[in-house]
Parts: sequence; C-alpha cells; structure tokens
Amino acid sequence: MSKIKCIGIIAEDKSDFETAKILIKRILNKDNLTFKKAVGNGCGKLRRKALDYAIDLRKRGCDMLILIHDLDRNTHRTLYEELTKKIEDAPINNKFVCIPIEEIEAWFLSDPESIKSTFRLARKPKFHGRPETISSPKETLAEQIYLCSNKSTIFLNTRHNQKLAEQISLALLIEKCESFLNLHSFVTQFEYR
Repeated sequence: MSKIKCIGIIAEDKSDFETAKILIKRILNKDNLTFKKAVGNGCGKLRRKALDYAIDLRKRGCDMLILIHDLDRNTHRTLYEELTKKIEDAPINNKFVCIPIEEIEAWFLSDPESIKSTFRLARKPKFHGRPETISSPKETLAEQIYLCSNKSTIFLNTRHNQKLAEQISLALLIEKCESFLNLHSFVTQFEYR
C-alpha cells in the first residue's frame, strides 16, 4: 500500500474544514500533512457537487478523501447512504464519509475541561447526556460558554472551533463520540508521507 500524500476534505464550511484538519493532524501526530479543501457553503450545494468536488480534489493531488456533513435533522442511515453513493465514482480509492451527530460542535461537548481552559471560563460547563445526543450542540455550547464566562464571552464557531480542536482531549472524543471514533479508525489505518 502506498503512503498517503494529500488529504482532500469536502466540508460544509471553512470552519468545519479547519476543525477536521487540526483534529486529523493531532490524531496522526503529524504537522507536515498536506490538505486540500472543497467547501460547499451549506449542505445543499455540498450534496449536489460532492462528486465534482472529489474529482477536483483528485486533480489537485489528493489520494484520500474525507467528506464531512453534519447530520442536522436527517436520519443517519439515509444521509450516509446518499453521501456514499454521491462519491462512489470518485477517482480516489481511500474515501470516507464522516457524519458528526448533530453537528461537529457536538464533539467539543465531550471535554468540558478543555472548553473551560480554552475560554478561561469562571467555571466548567455542564452538559447532560452523551455529546452526540444533545439537541442543537452549537447553541448549547454557545449558551454554556456565555453563562460560564459570567456573560462576557460570545462563542463564534467560525472563530473558536479551531481553538477548541487544538485543545480537546482526543481520548474523550474517541470515548464519547462514535462519529469521531469512526474518523479516527479510518485515518489511522493508513501510512502517511
């Protein structure tokens, strides 16, 4: 098996791309990985153009493809089958569909301590239930950051997701978020340049 040289990520927005890139670098403990992105600017365009994005990423040198799409209010099986079918003809052999449940921000809920330290909060946020079972995780995260900062910090996913991705415990992510565990299992089965 040849070593992976370049990872192509198709994501709904730039923030999701950057978050995934940071987490994958941390999983593999490699800072010198090359990434290319295709951003759908929303789930509708991402779904329509997934194959076109994959073909373009192959032309740009990617030999691994990861498509990241939030579950939102879809059913997991239906969305997974639809996205897998969209990219099945992509000219990249190593491909994976990652569906954070309900949004990628749910992953951050797995480590309240890292949220506290990242934002220098007065107290640790409290989340009830497993991260991927919490409804509206982005809004829940924003609310807890606001309340635990004594109403002085406003969470902006486009600005703060990358900071959280740099700090979050990968062990807690693996333990608490099945969609992250699946991503971790996929990327760790390959060798990289």
